[in-house]
Amino acid sequence: MKRILLLGLLTGFLFAGCKKKETPKTPEEIYSERLDGNWNLASLTYTASVPVPVFGLVPINGTSANAGRITFNHSAKTANYDIRFLPNIPAIPGIAVDTIRLNGNGTYTNTTTNITLTETSGQVLVFSVVANEATLQLLNTQLNYQLDSVTTVPVSMQMRLSK
Repeated sequence: MKRILLLGLLTGFLFAGCKKKETPKTPEEIYSERLDGNWNLASLTYTASVPVPVFGLVPINGTSANAGRITFNHSAKTANYDIRFLPNIPAIPGIAVDTIRLNGNGTYTNTTTNITLTETSGQVLVFSVVANEATLQLLNTQLNYQLDSVTTVPVSMQMRLSK
């Protein structure tokens, strides 16, 4: 009886010692999990130069609050964004100011310093990570804004995202 009890005890220790060990998460996986969810674009600082006939390149610089949202889905590795702001444009006769709308979606990959979003249209956006906190993300990027049928304007942006 002692042998059966000893054999049973040893078998129990053997099974307890054979538990599958969890693979530790990489810093990239931890960051992707932190990105997961809806982020509000609390503030947006932007710069661009718009070609205007007769005037040449007109600089546009400004800041906008509550300028949209970005959503990251960690499990599917997808993201979508909807950014809207009214640019601060110098008064130029014949030039109307309209709301800038930038939106898209696709799949993303990330490191701890960059987020690369490959849109369904094929455009690739790279966001440089300046700050990475649980309720705050500070990202820099450049998006192309289609001004008219032939003019694309690169817009540099610093985005402050909050949850």
